Amino acid sequence: MLLDVDMPGMDGYSVCRRLRAERRYATVPIVMVTGHEDSEAISRAFDAGATDFVSKPVNWVLLPHRIAYILRNAAAAERIERLAYFDTLTGLPNRQRCVETAELFFGAASLAQEGVAAVYMDLNGFKRVNDTFGHAVGDAVLQNVAGKLTQLLDGFRARFEHLAIARFGGDEFVILLRHAQARSAAADVADACAALLSKPIIHDGLEFFSAPSIGIAVYPDDGPDVATVLKNSDTAMYQAKAGVSGSVVMYTASMSARLRDWLDLEGRLRRAVRDDVLQLQYQPKFRLGDNRLVGVEALLRWCDTEHGEIPATRFIEIAEDSGLIIDLGNWVVRGACRQLREWRSRGIEIPIAINVSGKELLHGDPARAIETEAAAAGVPTHLIEVEITESLLVKDSARVRDALERLRRLGCRIALDDFGTGYSSLAYITRFPPDRIKIDKAFVRNLDRSASDAAIANAILSLGESLSVTVTAEGIERSGQLEWLRRRGCHEAQGFLLSRPLPPGQLEERFLASAANGPDCGPSALIIDRR
Repeated sequence: MLLDVDMPGMDGYSVCRRLRAERRYATVPIVMVTGHEDSEAISRAFDAGATDFVSKPVNWVLLPHRIAYILRNAAAAERIERLAYFDTLTGLPNRQRCVETAELFFGAASLAQEGVAAVYMDLNGFKRVNDTFGHAVGDAVLQNVAGKLTQLLDGFRARFEHLAIARFGGDEFVILLRHAQARSAAADVADACAALLSKPIIHDGLEFFSAPSIGIAVYPDDGPDVATVLKNSDTAMYQAKAGVSGSVVMYTASMSARLRDWLDLEGRLRRAVRDDVLQLQYQPKFRLGDNRLVGVEALLRWCDTEHGEIPATRFIEIAEDSGLIIDLGNWVVRGACRQLREWRSRGIEIPIAINVSGKELLHGDPARAIETEAAAAGVPTHLIEVEITESLLVKDSARVRDALERLRRLGCRIALDDFGTGYSSLAYITRFPPDRIKIDKAFVRNLDRSASDAAIANAILSLGESLSVTVTAEGIERSGQLEWLRRRGCHEAQGFLLSRPLPPGQLEERFLASAANGPDCGPSALIIDRR
């Protein structure tokens, strides 16, 4: 832009300052043209934001070369700016540009008495795309998502003038919206994004589903500055992730309190693992044909000095989210192997089942942990049974299959837990038949009262018989359930009716007293446990 200093109405210095205040003109080269050559005039030009200064009379032979030089420098500066402020994969603004845009929006909103909404979006299950198909396919999916979101927002710009989107990092995107009704406007945009991304993304003949979890926080209601509002929108997004896939959650102050509690418990759990203050309890499994105790399931318990007993569902969720689940799993293996050593030293040999999560199979090495700890304790690995959930088997990833094969080569038995709840195809079970199927308690609860639950339980028992797989029913709490399972030929059972999870001492006292001759319990021990 060639800009004369002396103009009617508004001089060139003022025009230059106004242009520089607009983001779209922030990097445009501006050359001031003037007959004033004093140092004050030159300083005023550069203070106003000029790129260069040309004196009159203009040398028209030199000027094109000077402009070409300025443009080359401007192009280089623009490339540097794109690297600094734009994501190279999707072309969207990056985190830094997002923060700067938010600061501009916040400032303008404060003057106009408007609000600014931050819509924080995370793609659920996207990591599986990278793990299964590689980063090249993952990058293509992200580019597809960025394109779809950009196109969607273009349709909203007629309603909302001040709208911006950025790739915040990984599979996270942030949309900023400045409006007098920012909260309701952001809800409309977020719902549209959730609906758009609930549909499959097609790439190279494959369909990918990555429904987002979306959190919304609004300035100034949910925070006085950019950092706080973005943090709170992220908190709301994690709240959405804990609910239904594809859900949208508005931030509330109570979420921050829950997050503080979460972080406090995470720190306490890390110390509990480090200081070896967790406990294992053992729930017996009985063979219904002869009432014999055939094994126990190790269940992790944590009693915090300040909070008391922490429910397993609570601290396991924290461990999964924080990555602590690998260390926690190794702690369980170590504790189970030590207990096996203690029992075997007194002539008691009884298998222990441990639960292994998907993250342990995908990112840890449970086979190596079992092999190492069993060798250290001097116990055979065939006394360790590994329980995995049905949904994990359905994922059918090569890494999961390899981890299970390594466990089986060690001699560990594989049990499929929560069977019937993971939408399993029978093809998965025939490709990798487990040693045991556990009927989920959801179907055991009313199998003696509900025809549909009874039909499902019967089908699972028939499947176990056809595949020569042991079937264990869990969650038995009433005599009617137990008798129904016994009549239908169910192999094994566990539940509160038979015994609650017990510390090792109580388990030995009640069920292992005659263990030297083989763990056994008389028929009366299977009737009812009121404790």
